[in-house]
Parts: sequence; C-alpha cells; structure tokens
Amino acid sequence: MSTIEDHNPPSSGSISKKRRRQTSEEKYERELEDARVLLKMKTEQIAILEKELNKAKVNAVTRIRTVQEAEQQKPQMEQHQKEEEANEQVEEVQEELAAESAAVDSMETTDQIEATVEGNLNVDILLLSSYILMNFQLYNKALDEYFDVASLREYDRIVNMTFASENEAFHFFNEYAKREGFSVRRSSTKKDRLQNTIKFREFCCSRQGLREKKYLEMPDRKRPATPISRCDCPVKLCIKLDPKTNRWWVQNFINDHNHDLTAPDCTPFLRSHCSINESQKCEISSMKASGIRNCQILEYAALCSGGYENRGFQEKNLYNYTLGHEQSTMLADDADSVLRYFKEREESDPDFFLKYDTKDGCLNRLFWADGQSVVDYAYFGDLVIFDSTYKLNRYNMVVVPFLGCNHHRSTIIFACGIVSCENNETYRWLLEAFLQAMYQKHPESVLTDGDHAMGKAIKSVFKGTAHRICSWHMDRNAQKYIHDPAVLQKFKELLSGICSREEFEKKWISFAQIVSQRVLSRQWLKRTYKCRESWAAAFVNKKMFLGMSSTQRSEGLNADLHSHIKSKMSLGMAVQKFERRLTHKRTKEAELDCKSFQKEPVLQTHCPDLEKSAAINYTPRVFRIVRDEIKMAAGLVVNETLSSSMPLRYIVVQIEKAESQYIVHCSIVEDNVEKLACSCAKLETAKLPCRHIFAVLIHMKATCIPRCCIRDRWTKYVKSGFPSDRKGGAFKVSSYLMRYHELNKIARLIHSEVAKSPEGYLRKMKSLKEEMQQYNDNHKHAEKCKVKQEYEDGVQASPRIANPKPVVTKGAPKKNKTTYERIKSAIESSRKNKCRHCGHRGHNRQTCKLLRQVSILVC
Repeated sequence: MSTIEDHNPPSSGSISKKRRRQTSEEKYERELEDARVLLKMKTEQIAILEKELNKAKVNAVTRIRTVQEAEQQKPQMEQHQKEEEANEQVEEVQEELAAESAAVDSMETTDQIEATVEGNLNVDILLLSSYILMNFQLYNKALDEYFDVASLREYDRIVNMTFASENEAFHFFNEYAKREGFSVRRSSTKKDRLQNTIKFREFCCSRQGLREKKYLEMPDRKRPATPISRCDCPVKLCIKLDPKTNRWWVQNFINDHNHDLTAPDCTPFLRSHCSINESQKCEISSMKASGIRNCQILEYAALCSGGYENRGFQEKNLYNYTLGHEQSTMLADDADSVLRYFKEREESDPDFFLKYDTKDGCLNRLFWADGQSVVDYAYFGDLVIFDSTYKLNRYNMVVVPFLGCNHHRSTIIFACGIVSCENNETYRWLLEAFLQAMYQKHPESVLTDGDHAMGKAIKSVFKGTAHRICSWHMDRNAQKYIHDPAVLQKFKELLSGICSREEFEKKWISFAQIVSQRVLSRQWLKRTYKCRESWAAAFVNKKMFLGMSSTQRSEGLNADLHSHIKSKMSLGMAVQKFERRLTHKRTKEAELDCKSFQKEPVLQTHCPDLEKSAAINYTPRVFRIVRDEIKMAAGLVVNETLSSSMPLRYIVVQIEKAESQYIVHCSIVEDNVEKLACSCAKLETAKLPCRHIFAVLIHMKATCIPRCCIRDRWTKYVKSGFPSDRKGGAFKVSSYLMRYHELNKIARLIHSEVAKSPEGYLRKMKSLKEEMQQYNDNHKHAEKCKVKQEYEDGVQASPRIANPKPVVTKGAPKKNKTTYERIKSAIESSRKNKCRHCGHRGHNRQTCKLLRQVSILVC
C-alpha cells in the first residue's frame, strides 16, 4: 500500500496547491473508473462461464438417463425370448443354439456400449472439473481485485477525514483497529512553543518499536522476562491541528502490518479494546459500595452484555479500577472530609450530635449520634452495651459503638465513637459525650467486657447505673489461671449460680484456698473478688439486664462490621460503611414492624384469653417468650394466703418440686389489678411477666394481661408517637451519580416493556442510536465527566485538621493453646531430628556439641 508523506492542509492563497490536489483527485477518479470497468468485465466473464457450466451439466444428465433406460430394457428382452423358447419346443436344437448365440452376441455389444458411454462420461467429468477450477481461480482473482479497490476506497476516505478533537481521532482509529484485528496506542507529539499546546499527534500500532537491548540482556534478572510484543510494526495515523479551522486533519496514514492480525474472537482481549466506560464505572462503584465482590461483578457484566467478549473489559481492568478507586478515597484531608460530612448532617438533622477533639493538630477522638438514634435511646435506653473493636480503618483507631436492644429483641445502635487510645480519660470523654447527646438521660444498666479503664469510667460518669461484666469474658479469663476442669466448674457455679450473698462468700473462701497456690492466680483472685458485684449472679440477678449476661450483641455487630469494613480503608470510607450497616439494621426493624401489624399468631395454649392479649400487645418475638411462660404456668399450683389488707399474697408451687416456692403479691383496686410482683423478680429484671404471675392470673380467671405487667418497651406501639427516619446519610452520593441512577431507573422500566416485542425493540434501538448520534454531534468539544465518590460537590477547602496518626491498640488477649494446638506442637517436636550420640532432638550426630567436645578432649 502506498503512503502519503507531508500532505499539507488546503490553503486559499495558493493556486498551484489547488491544482495539484485537483490533479490527484482526478487521478484517483480515473483509477476508480478503470477498476469499475475491469470489475464489470470480470463479472460478465463469470456469467458466461456459469452458462457453459450449466449446459455441460444438462448434457451429462441426458447421457446418464440414456444409459439407465438401456439397462431397464435389457431384462424385458430376455423375458420375451424365454417365452418364445417355451412356445417353440418343436424347433430344432440347432435353432435354439443359434438363438442363444445371437442373444450372447447382443449382450456383449451392450456391454461395449456401456463401457464406451462410461469412458466418455468420465472424460466429460474431468473436463468439467478442470473447467470449474479455472473459473473459480478467475473468480477469486476478481474478488482480490475488488477488495484491493475497497481497501483503496477505505484508505482514501481516512486520508481525507478531519476530526474535532484528538480524542475523537483516537476513538476512530481504535474502532478501525478493532475491525481489522490489532491494538493501537498514543505515540509522539509536537507542541507549539508559543501557546504550549499540542499541534501534532501520532497514533501507532501497539506493536510498533523494539525492546531495548539492555532489557534483553540482564544477567542478574530475578524474575522471568516478559514476552516480547514489539516487532517494529510501521502502521500509524498522524494528525495535525489546523490553527485556522481548529480541526485536526490526517497528515500521514500507513496501513501495512508486518505481523499477523488477530482473529475477531480474540480482538476483545487486546489492550486498547479493554476499557471501562463511564456507565460501567458508575455501576461498578455502586456494586462495590454495596459489598459485591469483583468476581460477581464480572459475571453480572458478562450476563448483561451477552458474553465475556462483549462486556468491554477484562478481569485485570476491573481489579485495577477498583484498587485505584479505593486509593483515591484515601484523601490527604481524610479527617477534614469526615468532619465536613458530619457538618452537612447537622444542617439536615437538627438532633444530630457531633463532638471531636484534636491532639497536635491531628484528629484524636470522634463521637456522633443522629436524630433517630436519640429517639431510639428515649424508648430503649434502659440497657446500654458497648465494647471496642479493632482494625476497621487504616489508622488503627478503635471503634466503640453504643448498642441496645429494641422491642423485637434485635440489636440497635445508639451512637458510635472512634478514639486513638483506650485509657480512663478517653472512656470518660466518650461517656460524657454520650450523655450530652442523649440529654443527660442515664441508662438503668450497662453491660461491658472486663476492661479496667472502661469500668472506672462507668463508675465515675454513670453514677447509680448497674454495671455487669460479660460472663463469657470472665469465663475466658478464668481459663488462663485455672487448668483443672473441676476447679473451673466451681468458678462457673460462682459465676452463674443463684444464691444469697452470704452463701457466695462461703463458696468463694473454699474456692480461693484451692486456686491461691500460684502467685499469678493469687493476683487474679484479688482482682476478680474486688469486682464481684459486677459479675457474680448472687449480686446481679436482681438487677435489670433484660435477661442478658454477655456482650454477644456487641460481638455480633463487630463481626458484621469486619465483613464490610477492611483495615486498609480510609476514615471517610469506614464511616460511610458504618452508616450503611446502621441503615440496614433500621430497615430490618421496619420489616419486623410491618410483619407484627400485618400478621397474627396462632393460639396454642390452654389459656386463649391471656395468649390473645399477649399477641395484641407484644411483638412476635417477645410474644413467643411470653407464650412459653403461659404454657409452663400449667405445671404450677397456686395456694391463696388470706390477708385482711392489701396486697394479697399467693404462694406458687411447682407440682414436681414442692420445695421450691415463689410468692406473688397482688394489689387490687376497684376490681382492677393495680400491681403484681413476684419473688423471682423477672418482671423487674427482664420487664416481662413470669410463669408465676400467669399462674395467679389463671387462678383469678383473668381474661387479659393487666396493664401493670406490660412494659411499653416490648409492645408493638412503643414508637408510634414519633415518625422514624431510618435512611439517614448512608446513601449520599455525588450529584452526578444521583442523576445517573434516576435516569437509569426510569430507562429500565421503559426498556423492560419495549423488549417484550421484536418490533418495539427495533424501534427503540433506532431512536436510541439517533439520539446518541445527536448527542455526540452537540458535545464534541465537551470534556469527559469524571466520576468521584466525594462527600460534597465542588472544590474542597484546604484541610484544617490533619489525619490521625496510626496508633498501637491493646487488642484482644493472647489465647491459650487448645488441645489441637498442643497435639500439633507435640507432633512437630517429635518430628525433629534426634541425635544418635546424646539422644536429644533438634540436631544430628554431625552437629552434636557434646560429641565435638569429646573429640577435642581426645585429641
């Protein structure tokens, strides 16, 4: 293929250049006209040859039919001759022999005719095949000449093209390369020295150039060399900017490859044809924000595009984009962007509370709670559970969520704090900020792990609040110092056994005498006994903890957060993920509220009136607990104790265990039950009526549960006074993404209806293509919109608060070796080499120090 070198743009001031250009155009037109005439002649020759071929086929078919008719007539003649022989038995034997000889002669003549016809037919077939082969060669030659003319037209079209921008030229050349089967890249440029703008750009084949020799000869290479992809391919497209028209015109175009082109099914894997467009970036960003993995995104993109080759990007492109997107969120003003986000939340939510402080100009402590959390705490703030969790941000700051239990017995989040250290001062600051956000309302009880600094802060800030240490943490801590299972079982009895305080003191003395043999155990005993009122069931069984004894809800939330928030995330991304998990839990609460109002449980007990009253008031999960209490009330016997004054006293006894008695006090005013109290104190500690109270109500033939036994925190209507705002700021995105999702939502509804019929599909495709072409024509000079997941649109202000410094946290205590780990270490130690001289393991006879010392003494 010829090339055009130094092709200058048309100029109105030069007549000679116009003439040369007109001459070249006339030359091309003459060549095209000659090619058309030649193509027409070849087409006529092919038509004549096809007619002759059809005539030859007709003659061959006629000859074959003649031979077949001759073969069909031969058996009829033989049958006729046999009939004549049977009728003429009188004739002589000689005549019969003569007739037979005549018949044989006739048969030989027929065979000769058939052989002659077959020979002629084979000759005709050979001639026809050679004739057809010659015709096909002429036809292929004509096709080659035709394609040469088509490529010449394509070349002429590209050379005379102009482009509005450099990107438009690159996209055109890339699409052309995709059809042909090669990849392209941007190459050299030339700039205008005065204006410092690009005036020349070269696009080339991706296999242009050669690898430098120094990269081929590397004696100290540690990794295998990358396969060579460059072969100095000369294909290129050079464009130049015309300053008068401000358009790019083609200065040079070479389309002569020195390598094999790629097959169409392999072209999507070439580098310039693997890219993620803006629409796909929006979808991928939304999927990653929802926690969808990269492999699932690849499957979804392949399903929507009709195959892996049609999705436009490959696995490597997706991983590179997601990694770059995550790194772009790690801003230099990470802490300041989080504070700006919370400031926006304060403007939209009047009850939003934010508090933070700095240390050496860096963010040190952060606490926030939104308006919905404040409302939830007003209803369910009788119990607060909080614990610290680690590795949820790149600064290793500690996350401290404040949790509670709602009317569905589900975990609810009241507030959250992020701190750099875990000392008494930090926890005091968090608890004071919590009270300030909740309008100085103290909780009735607090459930935490065994952190000493946290316990001191609770005593100083939450005065009068019952504090309980998690029983699981106490049991886990005891396993460090107690290795005897029998002694450990005694500690568990002290931990969860219900007894009086005097009995606990006696049991503790006997237990301490067994454990206090080791120094470390004596220190642990002193610390544990000192805080016995926070963990022993003898001291906390009469306090309100809603039937909870461990921080399992906090551990469950921590596991949920760790599944969505990674240790390398920025502080802003971690806060955004936390807000989404908060919104998720509120959405589940709304779903349970809907089910509680729309469905009614099936009655199962022997007291349908009381069970129906419980179903009307309580949420479904709490109702199941109350129903079990009603069922167990059937195994109790009530003995009424007469009393001249109120309250009445009932003694409730279990049928199987008469020694266990519970006393229920009942106050009745004007035939209405005003107060019920049981000695088991479940109504005070769990805020639910116990089986003993239900036994008394059955004895009194009550038809509904008294109002004094129903606590509002477990009812369906506890939050009916104020509307709930469960969305919060979890799904705040940039204005670009918001507009994109709104348009996409409406477009999907339209497309789902249009795709039901082929006619509607074709009509919609046509209108979309026309609209896309019109959009491209109107926005050729517009720059590409960049999608960024930021907390606000516009230019960000300079950072005022520096990012937190990475800290070293306490972390979880080291775990004792399990039985499996001890067995594994024993097996590994047994596999070590054993010395044949001294018998010790870990070395052999050649490296034995004892043998070496003996040999030195002998010498």
